[in-house]
Order: sequence, then C-alpha cells, then structure tokens
Amino acid sequence: MNLFRGRAGNFVKILLHLIWPINCPVCGRPGEVICCDCIRSLFWKEVITHESENLHIYSASFYHTDVKDIILGFKYAGLRTLCRPIGQAMGEFLTRPDDVDYLIPVPLHIDSTRTYNQAYELALGLGDTWQINVIEPARWAKVIPNHAGLNAIEHKRLSKDAFKISEDIADLKIALVDDVCTTGTTLLRLAQVCEDSGAKVKCAYTLATVRGDL
Repeated sequence: MNLFRGRAGNFVKILLHLIWPINCPVCGRPGEVICCDCIRSLFWKEVITHESENLHIYSASFYHTDVKDIILGFKYAGLRTLCRPIGQAMGEFLTRPDDVDYLIPVPLHIDSTRTYNQAYELALGLGDTWQINVIEPARWAKVIPNHAGLNAIEHKRLSKDAFKISEDIADLKIALVDDVCTTGTTLLRLAQVCEDSGAKVKCAYTLATVRGDL
C-alpha cells in the first residue's frame, strides 16, 4: 500500500508538471519548486561568519558554489517561489538570534525592474522558522549602480546616506537580511542608519557570501 501511495504521489506530481510545469532547479525533479534535500545541499558545511566593523554577518553558503545559479535565478529569472522555502531552510541551518523584535531586509533598488525583493522574501522564510516578524522601513535614498558591476573598493565607498528610514524604529532590536554579502558594506551602512534612527542592530544574515578569506 505504501509503495502504491508513493507511486501515486509521483504520478500526481508528473500530472501537475504537465499542467503547471515546475522543476527543482537543482536536481530537475518535476513538480517540485525545490527539494528539501537540494536546499540543504546548497548550504556550506558550517555557518560562515564575517564581521564588518562591529556588525556580525552570518551566511549559509559561499556565492561561488551551486547557490550562485539560485541567486541569479532570484534576480534575473523571476524565481520568486524559491525564496521563501530557501529562507525557511536557512532558519533551520542558522542559529536564531536572541532578543530580536523584527527582521529588516535590504531594500530593492530604486531603479530595479524586478517586481519583488528577494531579500524580503528570504526574510519572510527566516521569519516563518524563527517566528519573527518582518518589516520594511528602509529605502534607498538615491540610485546606486548595480552592485554586480562594482569592485570591492567601489562597494566600500557606499555611504550610509544611501539609505533612509521611513518609519519609527526607535528602541527596536533588529536583524538585517540580504541575499548576498560581497564586502559587508551594504549591510553595515544599513545597520548604521538604523542605529542612527534609534534601533539596536544585533546582526545580519545572508544566503551567501562572496568573500573567500573567511
């Protein structure tokens, strides 16, 4: 009976794939947005920790692994449905922060053509697992060139006036979320403007880090 149920389940997935074709982007299994085992395979063997000045940043993987294709899919192939389940898995892989009121994602760029913010979607997944609410008080204050085209020196020239806070976050204890940490400067500048607005930034989380010297 269990074997029949297993085969019937696979048959249903194949039918669903014919009606609404989705495949796991890692293993190609039909009918799966992304497999649980495949999500876990994206993560590094241990949590990657980086400190940018006084901000602790925790990442689940290195960028130049299979996770790179997933992140490019977020940004350029509209793979929004992958973000939340990956964020949920990140919450199981990473350690839940103590004494945090809210998660705040790095905002979408002003001139982005994307209809969603992958950092926000990842934060929702983390929030699901950790039972922490997500808020979006941060905005870019000006147009910034695409970070993918910036080198490390240009990244570090980013000033905290690149961000603005549009809501009252005074006295809140928060953690920041982004998809990729390149030099840590974006998260650090956002942390600084949040601190200037009266919040206490505990740490930051990303799916991947570009840094190879950790």
